[in-house]
Amino acid sequence: MPFLPLPVTVLRIIVTFIPLPDRTALNSICKSLYCVVASMAPPDLTKTLPCEQTIGYYFQDKNLLWEALQADGSPHCPTDNPRYEVGNKRLAIVGNLALDLLLASVWYPTWNTSAVLDSSRGETLSKTSLDQVAQRNELYHYIIRRPGTFFGVETLSAAVEAIVGAAYLDGGMTAVKRVVQKLGFEM
Repeated sequence: MPFLPLPVTVLRIIVTFIPLPDRTALNSICKSLYCVVASMAPPDLTKTLPCEQTIGYYFQDKNLLWEALQADGSPHCPTDNPRYEVGNKRLAIVGNLALDLLLASVWYPTWNTSAVLDSSRGETLSKTSLDQVAQRNELYHYIIRRPGTFFGVETLSAAVEAIVGAAYLDGGMTAVKRVVQKLGFEM
């Protein structure tokens, strides 16, 4: 049984009971039905495999990578699952912390001062550096964004952090190290 006829049938039934002048209500119902259909459909995972090849890590949970590729304001409707309402922001926070932990673990055995660690953080985790990582690896091919928007430094740096965060949640620090190495981070 095809997926879309049910909502179309429901829409036809609803339209017959709404007076024609009330187009605002009709538009609202159409948008709600679209969101219901979009939330029931599984994520489009077509961009995950090429991205996995680029980053050198293959996810057990492909939904983590799919979420990481959702730029803020991507065309997917918010659902009852808050995981998808904010794009990749939550994963970007995890990724930032994972990168910070990796930097600290590289710094610790060197016996350098904490000023050296702070300097490394500033250089490696700056939005400009993360944007350069994204540009160098052409990650913009995989990021899902709102049509008509461009890839700014914020979008690309958040995507890099989110990809690292997804790798951390999927495979721990071993996965993070693999992704960081493949993407050519300078640590």
